This record gives sequence, C-alpha cells and structure tokens, in this order.
Amino acid sequence: MDIWRIVGGKRSGPYPDYEIRGMIEQGGMEADERVWHEGLDEWVRVDQVGIFKEIFEKKAMVKPPPLPKEPVELGEGAVLVKTKIHLTRRFFARWMDLFVYGALWWLALYFGGRDLGVASMNPWLMFIMYIPWFVLEAWLIHRFGTTPGKWLMGLSVSNDDGSALSLKESIWRSMRVLVTGIGFGWRWLSPLCQTMSWFTARRIGKPVWDYLGGHKVTATELNPFKLMGLIGGFFAAMMLQFSILGPYMEKVVVEQHPGMAKDYELWHKFYLPKR
Repeated sequence: MDIWRIVGGKRSGPYPDYEIRGMIEQGGMEADERVWHEGLDEWVRVDQVGIFKEIFEKKAMVKPPPLPKEPVELGEGAVLVKTKIHLTRRFFARWMDLFVYGALWWLALYFGGRDLGVASMNPWLMFIMYIPWFVLEAWLIHRFGTTPGKWLMGLSVSNDDGSALSLKESIWRSMRVLVTGIGFGWRWLSPLCQTMSWFTARRIGKPVWDYLGGHKVTATELNPFKLMGLIGGFFAAMMLQFSILGPYMEKVVVEQHPGMAKDYELWHKFYLPKR
C-alpha cells in the first residue's frame, strides 16, 4: 500500500508502507503526523492507520528506567548524567572555613606581636595566608571526608566510587581549589575564578577540581541547628577580624592618605559611645 505524507507543508510521496513503518520504528515520524492512502476521505494521524497503530502502542509501552543518580560509564562516548551539585551550600561552606581560619590567623599574628598594618598591605598576603589552610583542608578531607564548614552544611567529599580520598588526592583537590576556585583569594582574581567555576560546574555537572580528580560531594538534609551555627560562626569571625585589624588598617590608611583622617574622626564620633 502506498502512503502519502505532508513534509514541510507540502504533499510528499507516495512511500511504500514498509518504508513508513521503518521511519516510525526509527523515530523519524511522530504519532500526530498526517498521512493519506487510497480509501481515506481525508488526511489522518499516522497512529490512526491500522497497520501502524500497533507500532505506536508498543513504543508507548516500552519506557526506559529512571535516570541514574550518579554518572555512569556507557563505554565509548560516555554520557555524563548531571546530578544536583549543591553549589550554594558549597559556596557558604567554603567561605565559612576561610573566614574562621582567617580570623584565627590574624589572632595568632596579633598575639605574636606582628605589625598587622604592615602585614595587611603585603601583596602576597592571601597566598601566604591561605596555603596553610588548604594543607589543613586536605588532611581533614582525607581523614574525615569533610571540613567544619562542610559539616555544618551537611556536605562530605569522597571519590566517585564512594571511597575516601587518599592524602595525595586530597592535596591535589585542595590545590586545584586554591588556584582555579578562589584564585589565591586575590581581590579581583577571586570573584572571576568563582564565577567561572560556578558556570563550569553548571555545564559539566561538577566543579573542575572534582571532575578532574574523580570526586563527588554528597549532601544530607540541612540541620537547622548546624545552619544557625554556620551563621553565628560567620558573624563571629567577621567581628573578630574587624576588632583586630580595624585600628591597624586605620593607621596605615591615614598614613598613606592623610585626607581620610577627617573621615575616620567622623566615624569615631558617630559610632563610638561618648565617654
């Protein structure tokens, strides 16, 4: 039997019925496509034609299983299945760790008698400051699979197969985060690296440091008490750094920019209680 179809708004054909059957089986024709053959009064849906109806019914019954929750290897040309990557949680966990560590770092310099004003002006400050943290982070992830910030946000790090990271794997992961994730914490480079990491993770399903290392971050349900601890830790770390660095930063800024002395005088007069 010869079948006519509509292609691009124009009549096309005729096609032998076996050719139409092949198109349907290979997904080349949708069920609502209009066709006609001798004996019909008008154009009809192809799934309403008796000899093709059974094909569509079988296709409707055969459905693939739900997508896996983890990436799967499909041999050559493997397909990456994107999973929830918890970018917002990971962002706050990361900066919780860095803020608290930074506050403790400045506190150690303060009790060590260092000139904090001079230290704060060092162009290599962020590099010197963050290297020890990322070494410590590598050990924490290797030993416990998490850090204080990640623990508060219900996150843990492991290899894709669920095994714990070796110390070498943890160090490589932390160094990649330091370089590509936060750009050593430098003022203009850090936001750029974070933005690029965000979009890269959205595109490939993982931050680049986890993608290259074959790692994954899993999340449990957020605990409200831990969340309150994270918020409190943020504010405590910020206030500690401000109270330690404030006077030293003021001194250095006024020395380099004498015109700002009046601004600080007004600030003290407005915010500090009168004695």
